[in-house]
Amino acid sequence: MVRRNIVIGILLSAVLIGTALVLPYAGQAESRDIAVYFSRTDAPQAAIIQSLNGAQQSLHIAMYYFTDPELAKAVVQAHERGVATYVYLDRSQVSQQYSQARYLAQQGVPVRISSNPYIMHNKFAIIDGALVLTGSYNWTQSAYQRNDENLLCIYRDDIAQRYKNRFRYFWTQASSPQLTAAVRTQ
Repeated sequence: MVRRNIVIGILLSAVLIGTALVLPYAGQAESRDIAVYFSRTDAPQAAIIQSLNGAQQSLHIAMYYFTDPELAKAVVQAHERGVATYVYLDRSQVSQQYSQARYLAQQGVPVRISSNPYIMHNKFAIIDGALVLTGSYNWTQSAYQRNDENLLCIYRDDIAQRYKNRFRYFWTQASSPQLTAAVRTQ
């Protein structure tokens, strides 16, 4: 009896430890509302790419810094698949050396620039109106390779709607111009 209880305890511990190791990683949307990723250990870039690749209807991105070419390629691929794609960036991204704003605009992705005289410091994406990606994680090579950042993947319609409303507010401001042809060719 004691031996049986020890074996059951060991098996339960193994299951709990295994579950704890799996929970932070991709593919857990079916079992919960939130997934958490930390840069340099949990591969948030891969989680973002997987989410972008899974987009079927819409993609709304508001990003302070966007310099990661792998994420830009995934955005363009979604756009090319017919996903309604919109990108709203901080004004620094017009002239920032490694900004993906020009690449996205050249590929036909609608890009608008914040007119906030300070900074547009949001970092979020809404995918298919149901999944929100947010956190400190800028879509940059530094976030991927060097920085300590976090990414939250939130699978809740009510929260996605709040973020979509905020995105709509940014996108429809008359003072937030679309990236012009002159900037597209720089």
